[in-house]
Amino acid sequence: MTSALSWPYGHQYASAWGAQTSTVNFCETDYYISPYIAEFINTISNFSYLVLAWYGWRNTSKHTGDNAMLSSYAQLAFVGVGSTVFHATLKFSGQIADEMAMLYATATAIYALVGVRLELLQRIVLGIALTVAVTIITIAHVYQDNSNMHRLCFAFMVIGVAARCRWLICELKSSPTKRDVAFLAIVGSIIFVSGYGLWLVDEHFCSVLQRWRAALGIPFGFLLELHGWWHVLTAIGVYYYLLLVERLRLCSQHALSLNDNDIRVSFNMLGIPSLHFPRPLIQPSSNLVLK
Repeated sequence: MTSALSWPYGHQYASAWGAQTSTVNFCETDYYISPYIAEFINTISNFSYLVLAWYGWRNTSKHTGDNAMLSSYAQLAFVGVGSTVFHATLKFSGQIADEMAMLYATATAIYALVGVRLELLQRIVLGIALTVAVTIITIAHVYQDNSNMHRLCFAFMVIGVAARCRWLICELKSSPTKRDVAFLAIVGSIIFVSGYGLWLVDEHFCSVLQRWRAALGIPFGFLLELHGWWHVLTAIGVYYYLLLVERLRLCSQHALSLNDNDIRVSFNMLGIPSLHFPRPLIQPSSNLVLK
């Protein structure tokens, strides 16, 4: 039952992209806004990945120039692009771009966490090993057409990132730095897990959500597009974790010329966190930009 402030979902457009070829189609009604956007909220919610990736990349570029972190933020943006293409078109090529971008982004975070204490040759070997592993998974996924394999690999990689972060946090002595990284880890984990929980609800209670959305109408029904909330919450959760990774990498640098506790977590007017530096750390001779 819609109100004067809402209107029914009703009309569905014919797809401008042709028949669906993806093996996955989420709970959102298809093509009810435009013939060019299959899942409207699931598409536009990817903007959160792009905004946070840009914000993190800009700050890192300005203050440290850490190439591993710049790559991580770029990969976060690629997740947003891949997911946008997938949800807008429901094509298998878009699905592969979406799912593999998630694996490559997580692999980049693993490289940033593990490689910070390795020598150059060891970092090269690590980078090649991760690239080969994810490439093999990509090829297997394309030919076997199995999304469950992607989900399992992604879950193990996320657990690996969390475990490595915990290991590095436990090595820190009690200090404002340890409190900052613990805050980022806890909040980031809660936000990410909350997003995953909404994804599961969207997947297993789709018919209930569709009835409720039909009763609310547009735009209030948008609030029950839970896969869109998965995008927003995971973008925020991953951003928190990338800040955590960046802060842990800084803790492992021995060429910094300032007190480690001078680098703190701060928030802008929108509540988005970032690392606050008393001055830029980029130096021509610093090994920070080489890792």
